[in-house]
Amino acid sequence: MRMRISAGNFLLINILLTGAFYVFSFVALGSTVPNIESTGAEIAAWFSENGSNARTYAWASTFVSLGLMIFAGQVSVLLPAPHRYVFFAGVLGFALTAQVQAWIWAGLAYDPSGLSEGTAQMIFAIAAFWGPIVNASTTAMAGAIAVLGFGEHRIVPHWLAWLSLAFGIEQAIETITVFGQSGFIAPGGTMNIYLGGVFGFIWVGGVVRWSMQKLKRT
Repeated sequence: MRMRISAGNFLLINILLTGAFYVFSFVALGSTVPNIESTGAEIAAWFSENGSNARTYAWASTFVSLGLMIFAGQVSVLLPAPHRYVFFAGVLGFALTAQVQAWIWAGLAYDPSGLSEGTAQMIFAIAAFWGPIVNASTTAMAGAIAVLGFGEHRIVPHWLAWLSLAFGIEQAIETITVFGQSGFIAPGGTMNIYLGGVFGFIWVGGVVRWSMQKLKRT
């Protein structure tokens, strides 16, 4: 007896697994993870003591990127051109930026005993700036859907259009973290990870809900 999974259910399963890997990747890092304000000595010491945590984070991140690409492929076919290309490019940009950030963390964990304090701080800072830079991609993918909910020929419901617009504006504002030095607006800090992350989860949930309804009718 064959079991067949509908496209809508596959989309849901994929995004739930992707979200689980995303949460797991950060849980794996623990609560003492360094940030942009950490000294080179603190960063080198953390990677020396928590190398397996950083590698686990990088491993989990690969599945997050994989899940996002599947999500992009399934949702983009429901959008008209050129919106589908902007959306797909946005998700791809997010996935690639996350991969680069994760492999830098894995690289720092490879042989941290050989890291000088200055080198550790510089390389870690490069990885931290994934936060403000990735906002270009997230703003693009939110905007591609937001504009489809307004006008005479809208194809997405108003609630999703307004949610996408709010998420896109929040992500655009987050680009100010490129100028941050510490605290809430530090690169790769609270605004990027927690505020943007929670808002992103809500937005993706909305997109999945709408997409599942569309896929049922196709």
